[in-house]
Amino acid sequence: MVQVIPVGFRGQRSVSGPLTVGQLNVAKWLADAPDAPAAQLHQHLPVPPGTTLDAVVAALGALVGRHEGLRSRYVLADPGAQEVRATGTVPLTVGPSAAPGGVSADEPVRFAATVSGGFVTELAAAYSHIAVDFQALMVLEREFGDLLRGVALPDVELQPLDRAEAERSPARRRRQEQALRHWFRHVEAAPAHLYARPRVAAAGGSGACGMSSAAAARALDRIAARTRVSRPTIVLAAWCALLSRRSAYDICRFVMLSANRFESGLRDFVGTLAQATFVAVDTAGAGFDELVRRAFGAVLQAGVHGAYHVYRQDEGTRTRMAARGVAPSFEPMFNSVIVDTRGFDVPAVAAEPPPTDLLWVEMPPTNILLRFDLGRADDLMVARVWTGDTGRVSPAEAQELLLALERLLLAAAGRDLDAPEIAAALAMAPLDRPPGWQLVDGCWVDLAEVQRLVDDALGPRVARVDGPGLTAVVSSMSPEEAHRRCLELLPGRHAAMVPRFTRA
Repeated sequence: MVQVIPVGFRGQRSVSGPLTVGQLNVAKWLADAPDAPAAQLHQHLPVPPGTTLDAVVAALGALVGRHEGLRSRYVLADPGAQEVRATGTVPLTVGPSAAPGGVSADEPVRFAATVSGGFVTELAAAYSHIAVDFQALMVLEREFGDLLRGVALPDVELQPLDRAEAERSPARRRRQEQALRHWFRHVEAAPAHLYARPRVAAAGGSGACGMSSAAAARALDRIAARTRVSRPTIVLAAWCALLSRRSAYDICRFVMLSANRFESGLRDFVGTLAQATFVAVDTAGAGFDELVRRAFGAVLQAGVHGAYHVYRQDEGTRTRMAARGVAPSFEPMFNSVIVDTRGFDVPAVAAEPPPTDLLWVEMPPTNILLRFDLGRADDLMVARVWTGDTGRVSPAEAQELLLALERLLLAAAGRDLDAPEIAAALAMAPLDRPPGWQLVDGCWVDLAEVQRLVDDALGPRVARVDGPGLTAVVSSMSPEEAHRRCLELLPGRHAAMVPRFTRA
């Protein structure tokens, strides 16, 4: 039997106002891709044994009443709006499984519970991403536990509407302009696909190799104790070492997510702040500990420039991509959902770590050629390498990339490594790019793939692509029309870019 219980809430005000830049960021991609996997965030809330349903309802009502973003309706537009309700209800579904159901901009949160013997045995929540990000989930979990125990919580200092008002100040607007300049500078310089490589199979799909490694987790603890840098940043440094080794780029320049919580007042903020930003890590000549320090500095630099007006960013990005003749994916190439608060003590462990687990799974289609996700870094390091084209990055290569990363962390756990020792620990050779591959405007491209793009867009034998310089002559149409047609077909072609057309 399924029962829906209305969880009543009462807040301090009923008010409306503009979206924050973080909310606007989510509003745009929700409008573009409402069924994207990240449109909803799911959470299991711990419930102590012996907790009654009434106690859970009371704690949930208090939690929603505290945070305006959970009791708002959202208008997904530019400028959009958030409409805070002072009173109302949110649904709690009680049934045989804790599946909250779908959420939306009008109803951004739902709860679900299972009950046995009069006590709640499982509790789950579903949120629209416009209401919360991953770090907000941690705040909600902690506060829910406190409310269940009857702990008196201080008033919420900053609500999303307060954040939106602060973002309208001249100083904040200047910082947003600086963030846009940072983004555009990297859009104009970054390779379209940092891991561009020859095809290994004719057909390709999307899939990911996951790894769970206790040995890598222990190595991270030792490296963190030595370098005094967070574990996700250490993994980022190792990932950049691997990317640099394979791709032959000294500077690893790609998109990652900035939590945008560097200000102390945002530590416990319940809302969505994270946005994509470019990070650039210079790997040239660096030993491992130096690379960790460089990665730390690069993350700070990226985070300073992580909040901007997404519609202006999108418009400027499209203009610059068209001018370069590239179509990169702006999914994060490195993504961590970890907030590392464990400090730098090395836990005592006596037993040998269990074997590393590796598992390949099929994934939804994506345009990004290579992506690294870090999910845990405590007693286990849980990570995955995800590719949108298994015809270029095979399941075997995805697995080998993870194992190479693990080897590097294990080698660096005992002491610092110099650059040759990093290469030796990775034990993966640089990508082999045969004749016909060229480095054009910072992008590795395959002349044959560029010719195939031109033939598909303009017709066979309409224009011949010449290298070096990647040029083509057209007579049956304008160079601008040829450029436009090629751009339309370019997304997902990871070894091509639009050549420079001239008229015959």
